[in-house]
Amino acid sequence: MIVKTLAHFSPGRIILFSVFCTILVGALLLAHPACRTTPISFIDLLFTATSATCVTGLFTIPLSSFTTLGKSVILALVQIGGLGLITLTIFAMSLFINMGMTTQLVAGKLLELESWKNIRQIIIFVITLTLSVELLGAACMFPIFLRDFPLMKSIFFSFFYSISSFCKAGITLFDGDIIPYSHNVPMLGIIGFLVFCGGFGFITWHEIMRYFIAKRQKKFFVFSLHSKIIMWGTATMILFFALLFWVLEHDNTLADMPFGLAVTNAIFHGITLRSAGILTVPFIDLQLATMFIIMISAFIGSAPGSTGSGIKITTFAIFLATIKCAIIGKTSVEIRGRTIAKDQVFKAIAIVSLGIGWIVFTTLCLLITEQMDFMTLFIEAISGFSNIGVSTGITPFLSLMGKVFIMLSMIVGRIGSLTLILALRFRSKPDVLAFSYPEERVMLS
Repeated sequence: MIVKTLAHFSPGRIILFSVFCTILVGALLLAHPACRTTPISFIDLLFTATSATCVTGLFTIPLSSFTTLGKSVILALVQIGGLGLITLTIFAMSLFINMGMTTQLVAGKLLELESWKNIRQIIIFVITLTLSVELLGAACMFPIFLRDFPLMKSIFFSFFYSISSFCKAGITLFDGDIIPYSHNVPMLGIIGFLVFCGGFGFITWHEIMRYFIAKRQKKFFVFSLHSKIIMWGTATMILFFALLFWVLEHDNTLADMPFGLAVTNAIFHGITLRSAGILTVPFIDLQLATMFIIMISAFIGSAPGSTGSGIKITTFAIFLATIKCAIIGKTSVEIRGRTIAKDQVFKAIAIVSLGIGWIVFTTLCLLITEQMDFMTLFIEAISGFSNIGVSTGITPFLSLMGKVFIMLSMIVGRIGSLTLILALRFRSKPDVLAFSYPEERVMLS
């Protein structure tokens, strides 16, 4: 009975309910004295749990306020939030209960898959890939940390930074992100690799695996349009934003670095600033133009079905294709020889519009509740919504209402503004008769 009810329940409501429950449980766990080194108000604990679950990295209190156990709870929230609570839940249910088509239906809706075949195999692939990459990242980081820290602390740091990087949380245990390792090329390479893997999308990785299997068996394999957009879009964004970062900062924050190291740092930021928000230079020292570029990159975000956030690369690609079709006069949106379904075109436009609208709304609310300048509040609003976690340092000084607005932004950005609206929308009765109104044109300019 529960399974049948779940199948007809709104996926948006399932996601929203799961996120809120995870945040609340996380805050209650952090409230335990064994997790804290100092007394912390519940709103700050709730903010910390929200930031960790939404893999954002904005905090109102320093992580030094938590014990190793508290930091482990935060790390668990990051893992759950990055991998997806729904993915873990369906995986656990499928191991012990054979729910057949119902499980495939629910998982297909939640993972936004057109085909619901082999859902269990895909989810097992997601779990396996995540654990394998995180273990590999931790093993590679361990020798680097061992040079500076004791054995047990090095092990903890290795797993913490590996999981935080793969889940694109950008949470660091050092003051000033990973600035102490800005000259350590192996560390930058490891973190960049983890962030890239986490933001590339599990479905695309699954198709890449199937491609190599087919190639080994000498079979023909064609990538889906989704994966083609992700591969081309990811490569283009990384190169484009890395180039812009180097052009804008080579005489500023990168001025003291040798040319090769400066280019490495620029590429590193091109990878990490699309959701992870990990910096090798102080954010406050960046030029305003660089900050603006970072906000645009974070707003676009990563691939759907990944550990990253933002409006997603595919949404942005459909949005640009829609603009192109409007300019050249086409009546259908086309990408790489394929026509995009009209409902997805409408959804892409809605997601972009609602995302911009939410940022504008949050900025307005912060301007009312906080006595701070526009730019810092605007960056804070975008950072919360895009879950990138960069800040000019005003987060600890936000008022109670300011913290609430940023928490809401982190949740909305993580689950998606359109998903939130669909989750809160009451189910309407279907029209008895399918009909359309007469067409009439209006002036647009």
